Amino acid sequence: MSDRQKVVALKVPEQDIIALAQGPERNCFEVFRFMNGRLCDRETYLMGEIGEPEAARSEFIERYYSMRDRVPPRVSLDAPAADMDLLSEWLSQKAGRKVTVYVPQKGEQAQLVEMCRNNAAEQLAQSVGRTGREASALDELARLLGMAHPPAYIEAYDISNLAGGDNVAGMVVFENGRPLKSAYRKFKIKTVVGQDDYGSMREVIGRRLQEYFDQKDSGEGFGRLPDLILLDGGKGHVSAVRPILEASGLDIALFGMVKDDKHRTRAIAEDGGEIAINSNRKAFTLVSSIQEEVHRFAIGYHRQTRKKNTLTSTLTEIEGIGETRARALLRHFRTLTAIREADLAELEAAPGMTKPAARKVYVHFHGEEVPQKP
Repeated sequence: MSDRQKVVALKVPEQDIIALAQGPERNCFEVFRFMNGRLCDRETYLMGEIGEPEAARSEFIERYYSMRDRVPPRVSLDAPAADMDLLSEWLSQKAGRKVTVYVPQKGEQAQLVEMCRNNAAEQLAQSVGRTGREASALDELARLLGMAHPPAYIEAYDISNLAGGDNVAGMVVFENGRPLKSAYRKFKIKTVVGQDDYGSMREVIGRRLQEYFDQKDSGEGFGRLPDLILLDGGKGHVSAVRPILEASGLDIALFGMVKDDKHRTRAIAEDGGEIAINSNRKAFTLVSSIQEEVHRFAIGYHRQTRKKNTLTSTLTEIEGIGETRARALLRHFRTLTAIREADLAELEAAPGMTKPAARKVYVHFHGEEVPQKP
């Protein structure tokens, strides 16, 4: 209501404002109509597939004004339409006076266009069961990255290690602007030794794409391709991964998420440089949320891996207990405390254990020799 009051109070010429909000399956055109400096009407048009946005805007304008006698002297758009000069000429002939079709870049007119676009996003969101904030953020992100459609399915990746040790990666998924935790995945880095984030990221993306080719018939999990891949890192990460993506023959948008010196999202990285994102509030909030979530997930997995490796190392110090047997003990007893408190019979019954090995473990933790059974 407050937005509507602001619009009504503005001193604007007679004009129409048209904005488009896009979704993965549905799209929405919104029209604000101004007469005598006042907002006199709002119209919403929900539709299915529209193709290229520029062509869709042009076609919508033709259809919309073909059904109306009144054509205002100005038509403001949220983004360019195809053949805008021809559209202006056609509307001018229909109105019998000059009609300007343009895309405002700043000031009051740009604010009105943004308001119209937000209204379109809200209407679209209600039609598909999302919030207007989520729909607006995805639409704004698509525009920022030059994508034809909002990315409904986003995968983000982050590498985590400590001085090159225990290299792991985390993958998080956002569907329609919301975390899809059932689709999160963890990767242990297998081919990279030491601290090489570029090499680790290449391995992870390569493995993920191979999983797609192995599972694509399912259309679920790794069998589903993302609309957008975001890497936690700058243009170096993007340049390192781009050849892997190109070699696969898959057309997936790829960008990086750049942090400032306080570890906060600062920009979007592409091969040639960076795209400022701070002024795009909704897209900035979404990307920041994605970057924080993938970092949290990767760090959590790294800590879990380090803890497990530390426990394994403690057990491998025992004579007769190698890494395989140590991991089997941890899987069976769950914790080092449970292994320490187990009696000899429980240790002997554990998978992969022999009686001599069980005796060594028992003696290690209890500091006493177990009498030999007759």
